[in-house]
Amino acid sequence: MPLPKILARAADQVTALAGDAGGTALSKLQHVRLPGVGQASVTDDATTAARRWRAVTVLTDPERLRTAPPAPLTAFGSRLEIRVAPAPGDRGAELAARFRGPVTEEEIGQLRAALREAKALVEVGEVLRVDPQPHGHRKATPQGAALEGMTEQAPKEGVL
Repeated sequence: MPLPKILARAADQVTALAGDAGGTALSKLQHVRLPGVGQASVTDDATTAARRWRAVTVLTDPERLRTAPPAPLTAFGSRLEIRVAPAPGDRGAELAARFRGPVTEEEIGQLRAALREAKALVEVGEVLRVDPQPHGHRKATPQGAALEGMTEQAPKEGVL
């Protein structure tokens, strides 16, 4: 096999590893405990994690959310309990959801992402995305792959 082909294949593997490392690093950041700040709920056992309410404050009338829950949450069907209450300080509505039974970490991440998407849909009318990049194609690099791995994981982990 010619040397340029070997180098290209090695670069592709390094880039793929960097993307995985970026997503993994972001997941690990959730388990870092800072004095006085607390710890992320993703470290709870499956039963406790499923029963924990996850909430976002949405700048809208609470009645609007009660009559028509946002699509990202209705996609879960009857697996979710949804609660809507006035947000403290007249800041809109507090939209909260939790699972009715045991779930995986992946499903909890999907719920967190769905809450963020619901907030964006109600407040802005669309979910803003980082990808695809509007400036065209760029050469893959290990640093870029790590950033893309983090960007992919961010909606589920709540960091970045």
